[in-house]
Amino acid sequence: MRKTERVLVTSSVPMIGNFGRESLDLHLFFARIMREHAIFMQAGFLPKDVTYLEQALQFKCQYDEVLKEAIRLSDCTASEEVLQSEELLTDKTLRAEQKTQELTGISIDMALTVEELRLNPDLGTLPAEIEPHVCALNQKAMVLTTSFAEFKAMVLEQVTHCRLACNLFPAQLEHVYKEAQFYLKILKRLQNNQFVDARIDLLEQEVFWDEIMADHAKFVRHLLDPSERELCRKAKDLTKGFERLEQKMKGEGLPASGFGRLMHENIAATLAIAEFKATGTELILACQVKSLLSPLLTDHTLREANYYLRILQTWRPGYLGRR
Repeated sequence: MRKTERVLVTSSVPMIGNFGRESLDLHLFFARIMREHAIFMQAGFLPKDVTYLEQALQFKCQYDEVLKEAIRLSDCTASEEVLQSEELLTDKTLRAEQKTQELTGISIDMALTVEELRLNPDLGTLPAEIEPHVCALNQKAMVLTTSFAEFKAMVLEQVTHCRLACNLFPAQLEHVYKEAQFYLKILKRLQNNQFVDARIDLLEQEVFWDEIMADHAKFVRHLLDPSERELCRKAKDLTKGFERLEQKMKGEGLPASGFGRLMHENIAATLAIAEFKATGTELILACQVKSLLSPLLTDHTLREANYYLRILQTWRPGYLGRR
């Protein structure tokens, strides 16, 4: 199904559901995102900075382990809507990994991708014995992500103060730091049963992901060759659209009736940027666009758009008006 044809699902399921399933769904998405951050950092460091390269490699391998355990626990327990949303994997992910490994020489464990493609959805209530394993995985991921966020912050500081050269924009380093912090925040809430009101959670997610989507469009624009004028123009337009939405979502005093309108605007904008990213990934894989973008980077951002889209699609009329 093309992104522009995707059907809006108005789910009646609360945003916070079963602890085990919520946790595993989160790891299947974010552990892969984090391991790819490590890959992008590996590709960004210069050969002389061996210590930084080794640290990025270690983080990649550790997230491989988190993802491997999440996949093992998720067979017949993962949410069907998550498996179908293309937030975990798209039809381009494996090809993007293969091409990125070929171009960079960085080893990527594609067996995990193949294994994840074979996951079966939830068949019913999760067995009680799975929860201690999920708790342990949550704790492991929290410790690891705290450490990875600190590493990202340190690298950003070194780059900002001209003590380290890196082929990543400082804004990209700040971006991946924010995503690690967001993963950590959700993990802590799950682990400590600190559930928040569905309305507050949804608005918080929207403000965060609108900013992330705007960042993606900015990075794509600056990593495209200047000769790619049409793609650069489209990326600029998408940036402005998400910046406007972010400001609207942060605005105070917005009446409840306005949330529904903004929700539909967010859905339309996210569908548009997902289509842009999907097309871009295919063009890069086919070597039909001039840029500094890797296919794994654009597929990575596509999956994040799909993740955000699924969150937006939990909304239904009246949902935001309840306290």
